[in-house]
Amino acid sequence: MSIIHISIMQRPILIILSCFLLLSCEQVNENWEKDALDPEILHQSVDDLTDVIVHDIFSPPVASRNYAYPSIAAYEIARHLDPAYKSLVGQLNQLEALPLPDKTQEYCFPLAASYAYLATAKNFVFSEGMIDTKLEELLQFYQKIRMPGAVFDRSVAYGEAVKDAIIAYAKKDNYAESRSFPRFTISENPMEWKPTPPAYMEAIEPHWGKIRPFVIDSAQQFVPEIPTIVTLKKNSDFYKELIEVYDAVKNADAAEREIASFWDCNPYVMNVA
Repeated sequence: MSIIHISIMQRPILIILSCFLLLSCEQVNENWEKDALDPEILHQSVDDLTDVIVHDIFSPPVASRNYAYPSIAAYEIARHLDPAYKSLVGQLNQLEALPLPDKTQEYCFPLAASYAYLATAKNFVFSEGMIDTKLEELLQFYQKIRMPGAVFDRSVAYGEAVKDAIIAYAKKDNYAESRSFPRFTISENPMEWKPTPPAYMEAIEPHWGKIRPFVIDSAQQFVPEIPTIVTLKKNSDFYKELIEVYDAVKNADAAEREIASFWDCNPYVMNVA
């Protein structure tokens, strides 16, 4: 009975000691900052987004937008690692003040930047679950580095804040509105674009010039030269260009076809019998 009595009396002390031990069990890696400063982690996040973009079959113009905003989010965080890098606020059209880190607190900016990249990217793809998987893997990687728990939580929270700001910025670029714009109307004018075999696909983003540009004033700032006049007269410049392309394709060897396939912007291969 006396033994039981003593154990009951000592129970509050044991609870306090247990709590102390649990709190002291956080074994922080003294080199966590160096281990976290691996650029390949962010590079992998870009590759992860590429896999989803290919999976979801985005057109090249839309894919460029899908890359741009996550990259801005990551840059605005990673730049705090080096004061030589300046914010894009005031440099990109309509980009206003973004959340800044608390100078009195410690952050893991590589974690925050990679997190912001993937968390932002999730809003620009269809297969959100694929991004969620990569986000989970990213957090697990940084947890294994064993940085202080408070630094980990604070960094993720900062990445989330920047992500929210960049998403709000992206929503004002006129992209969502352009989804309801009328489709391209095919005309008989030989100088205007027409669908071509074998797929006869619709015009890709005919209203892309109405999307807010990042730096230039508008698409009119750089007006291209007038294209070659379309005519099938054998002595015309257009006919010469046409034959040049025809001969290049007809006489291409295996290496040249491989090069052409590499630079093909389509995320899938179309086989037409």
